[in-house]
Amino acid sequence: MNYKFIVLALGSVFFMQWSCTKSNTTMSQKRTDHFIYLSHTLIDTNDSIYDKVYDIDFSNFEMTLLGGDLALKPFWDDAVLAHLDTVFNLKSPNTLWSVGNHDRTSKERFYKATLKNKFHAYQRDDITFIQLDSQDSLSAIVGEQKDFLLHTLDTLKTTSVIIMAHKLIFMNDHPVLDNMIKEVCNGHKGDCYHCHNGNNFRTAVYPKLVALQKQGIQIIWVGGDLGYRTSEFEYVDEHNITFLGNGFWYPKPWNKALLFSKRKDDRVQYTFAPIDSLIQYQNTDLSIFNFR
Repeated sequence: MNYKFIVLALGSVFFMQWSCTKSNTTMSQKRTDHFIYLSHTLIDTNDSIYDKVYDIDFSNFEMTLLGGDLALKPFWDDAVLAHLDTVFNLKSPNTLWSVGNHDRTSKERFYKATLKNKFHAYQRDDITFIQLDSQDSLSAIVGEQKDFLLHTLDTLKTTSVIIMAHKLIFMNDHPVLDNMIKEVCNGHKGDCYHCHNGNNFRTAVYPKLVALQKQGIQIIWVGGDLGYRTSEFEYVDEHNITFLGNGFWYPKPWNKALLFSKRKDDRVQYTFAPIDSLIQYQNTDLSIFNFR
């Protein structure tokens, strides 16, 4: 019997197994997840949405995050809702939708369409995603929704949090941002269902975010009521909490999508990608969009 051959053969097998294990581990460590956020995809008729959205390959992204106002009146017509489902896969656990003023519906019908409550949390790896209903109580976070949000933040098991609400409720009463509402948000300041309403964010929610940030939790808050005046908004405050805004207005040339990037053991990064460039390069290396 050729023992030398057997030893060499066994050695080759062990080396191949070790190499595959090392390769798989290395690939896992290098894996980068990407999430896409887009909002205000409606147009002036209720039979369709912003045409360039149809060219986005959502299979390139591990999460689809929707900031609201997806269609002119999505819940007025079952056919429109079914159409949105074919585009965004609304019932997938990896699709989250923070409802806007055009998405008005009952909590029962919203659950039937998405299999999620209007306020909902989802954990993926080391990120907690939270969708809120900023149309409830004219943008104030109260009652069940407030209890849900504070409980979710109190029981976090991740080091990053992305919170989504249609209205940019974090701007109200802020010493810098409040004066920018008229330059950023679609809705004007006021007291109506589509307005940018006063709310209790500064008193009821913000202190908890500051406390978590001081514990080393990364906080990103995203609003979707943009597009008409600008397609992107970014503000990092003195506590290093990141506030973002993003949305489309289909006739405008400046439309961008908000992309997030997350590598294992790293913090979430983000960038605003012009819609035409995103469509052109979406099947290549998304790092060309300079995540930060």
